[in-house]
Amino acid sequence: MILGIEIINFDVFDNDKVGILIEDYLSDSSDSVALNPFRGLNAFIGRNSTGKTSFMGCMAFLRDTITQGCAVSSISYGRPGFANMTSDISKPSVFKVFFKIEDDKNGEAKFIQYELSIAASKYKSPVIDSEKVIVVADNDGVKKAVTILDVNQQQGTIYGLEDIDSGDSIGIEDEHLPALSLYGKISAYRDFVLLYREICNWFFCSFSSEEQSSYYYDGGAPGGHKHLNSTGANVINVLQYIEMEDAEEYKRIVNEINEKIPTMRIKKNLPQTLKESPNKLFLYLLLLRDKSPRTTIFIETPDKDLYHDMVDVLADEMREYTMNHRYCQIVFSTHNPYIIETLSPKEIWIFERSFEKEMGDVKIRCAGADPLVMEMFNQGVGMGAIWYGGHLDSKSEDD
Repeated sequence: MILGIEIINFDVFDNDKVGILIEDYLSDSSDSVALNPFRGLNAFIGRNSTGKTSFMGCMAFLRDTITQGCAVSSISYGRPGFANMTSDISKPSVFKVFFKIEDDKNGEAKFIQYELSIAASKYKSPVIDSEKVIVVADNDGVKKAVTILDVNQQQGTIYGLEDIDSGDSIGIEDEHLPALSLYGKISAYRDFVLLYREICNWFFCSFSSEEQSSYYYDGGAPGGHKHLNSTGANVINVLQYIEMEDAEEYKRIVNEINEKIPTMRIKKNLPQTLKESPNKLFLYLLLLRDKSPRTTIFIETPDKDLYHDMVDVLADEMREYTMNHRYCQIVFSTHNPYIIETLSPKEIWIFERSFEKEMGDVKIRCAGADPLVMEMFNQGVGMGAIWYGGHLDSKSEDD
């Protein structure tokens, strides 16, 4: 799971952070913001065009860069090219992500930070400028940061935890590929494999998108699919897969989901279209029952088009998902106070923007850093009510 993210010089972000990075984790600071990591459940709120969607888009770009290379990812899924996505083309764009990852061999937690810098070549195409992997190591009871990968302009070193003073020199021939995309597939490099798998397993959910894929209804991609795709258009394929794998499990899942969706309790058959709001809720509940849970699920406005009782069901299910899978998390954006009613202030991130310039004036703060908000919450006031009352808005915007 992600504990913190920092984005520098990319999209609308000049130097913005949510959660904590490795230096915060290792520090003795009492700063409430610095010590507030990303949680299992995280909500992005804020006015329109304040950077919530852009933030998730940056994370999708990072994943695609690691899996496909920065040149391909810059033009995939309608992206306009790296030169049009960076705030200042003369400077590199930097991504830092701090993780808590479960080592499935021993069940222990590993704390790893990944740093990637992408620069523009003289032809304005993207190239990997530098890359680092830093782990938290325990040295006689003292935690310290240890760099195990350090690459600059295609040349660098891989270090071993046992002998950090010397390492193996490496060179990357393809300037568009991060070293992690290569060493993350070699079983001998265990920490890189864990990190690569963690990032590849991010899921960007578009069930509420206005542009739903219709390939299934047009007769494409037949057969069983193990996982839902980003739009949920292969839902029938996924249900076929589950039924072929275990018919009893299929019945249990479908009946359980149907019982949780108010308007589907009287229906005998599954919905025939994804445009109807109960069907979207069905997709979310099916996603949250995947036997191979996603490490991080990013969702834009999951409450869109859902009636309030369905929003309550979805909020409960998302919370249960993060409790059942302690190394997994959900990050979602919303304009709906209902869905954040049961969240804590430390699970809510407020995006603000002055619009004084085209890019780079976004500010992100945690609701848990506001003493008044914390006091109201501790007195039993729900976050939805606190938000509706205007206490999460910027002081400059208060009337």
